Amino acid sequence: MDPAREESFATAVEFQGAMLGRHQEELSAARQAVESLAAQVNDLSMRLTQTRSESPLTLSHSSSSEPRINNPPCYAGEPAECRAFLTQCEVAFSLQPRTYAEDQARIAYVISLLTGRAREWGTSVWEAGGPCCRRFPLFKEEMIKVFDQSVFGREASRLLTTIRQGKRSVADFAIEFRTLSTTSEWNEPALVARFLEGLNIELKEEIYARGSPADLDTLIELAIRLDRCFQQRRRARTAAPTPRESFPPFAPEPEPMQLGGIHLRPEEKQRRLSNRLCLYCGAAGHFAASCPAKDRARQ
Repeated sequence: MDPAREESFATAVEFQGAMLGRHQEELSAARQAVESLAAQVNDLSMRLTQTRSESPLTLSHSSSSEPRINNPPCYAGEPAECRAFLTQCEVAFSLQPRTYAEDQARIAYVISLLTGRAREWGTSVWEAGGPCCRRFPLFKEEMIKVFDQSVFGREASRLLTTIRQGKRSVADFAIEFRTLSTTSEWNEPALVARFLEGLNIELKEEIYARGSPADLDTLIELAIRLDRCFQQRRRARTAAPTPRESFPPFAPEPEPMQLGGIHLRPEEKQRRLSNRLCLYCGAAGHFAASCPAKDRARQ
């Protein structure tokens, strides 16, 4: 073979070998780049899947961290219900602190529950944009000043000296008594004495006979139990049939010191109570609820 041709052939083979080597390096680099991209895509895909799976949980946790509550009844401006309405709103704020973290959110919530004349007042205050619309304590103070007429202090003490059970149950009487006593600043012995004085005479005598409790809670519990017993007795008497008399009725002798007729003088009433005497006949050893003279008069 011609030496020139051999040299040319060798040069061509060497060039082709170099080209193949360079192509091999480029293919290797491309394969590494593809593998790296595939790893990155796989990592991003896994992160996206994880984010999608965690997102509902996060939203669910966020929404369930504050309990769902019912709105208090709307307030129309009734003077006796102002403080109770504001207290219910503040309970809602405490149960959903993030929702009502800002003062304006609290004020807007209260105004949204107003109706009637109270809504007219709230609308005018909101539109005026005064200081009380920026701080809830000021708004609450202004609303109480406008609408609230609750009984406190001296007025509560005055009403405590006059209220009586009357025809209502002891349970109803006790609710009003406790409400007034909360702000009256009376001490325990005074409240016990006043509650006992406000009870009907039948209950009062029974409690005196048993021994009056020293604390108000025990006294109220005892009075409620006795009142229920007396109510059951009255219902039983009303339900029992009354036998017809087969002979003309006769006029009974006048009963001594009728509770429903002749009233005892205050000093005589106090004397019998102090000496634990029957208010009906004045004798010792029993009380009017179980007075034998009363039973004989009914026969």
